[in-house]
Amino acid sequence: MLTKRELGRRLRRTRFERGLTLKDVAARCGMSATHISEVERGKTSPTIGALQRIAKALGQEPSFFVREDSVPKVVVTRAKERADLFLSDKEGRPLAVNVLSPGLSGGALQIFERSVAPGARISVDPRIGEMVVLCLQGMVRITAGSGESHVLREGDTIHLRLDSGYASENVGEDAAEIVAFVASPRPFTI
Repeated sequence: MLTKRELGRRLRRTRFERGLTLKDVAARCGMSATHISEVERGKTSPTIGALQRIAKALGQEPSFFVREDSVPKVVVTRAKERADLFLSDKEGRPLAVNVLSPGLSGGALQIFERSVAPGARISVDPRIGEMVVLCLQGMVRITAGSGESHVLREGDTIHLRLDSGYASENVGEDAAEIVAFVASPRPFTI
């Protein structure tokens, strides 16, 4: 049976994925941001009419939020089934990453692997979340949006918040291999 907490979690995740604030959703559905917040936190259940209005504001059918799917608690991604995800950095440069784990439904963690050519540099816009980068091979400089910069060598890791964005650059003479563990309420989609 779907709980108030799970319904609220689904609503909040969808709102984050759409990049909307509570005030945005409230303005779209004609309800108070306080009431929507209480629903998202599982403190109260919305009426059917309220759920319909919130769902419409989020661009979803109400059934999306209340269905009793059997959501897997474990996802195995076989090496031959991995997909590439093509993104671009804030300057529009292409960025291809290999998705090691697309994440669990309703979860916030995704894992990506990337080969970085010598001299290659990317800049990524701010987003809600945090990231751990593990350098498997080579030398990569990671610069947080605050300007703090660190060079990672084989086996080194860095953990940073993504709310100021970041940049990465291969500062070595050979290709670098990194794995990024990204925790964000708005996942990258394949």
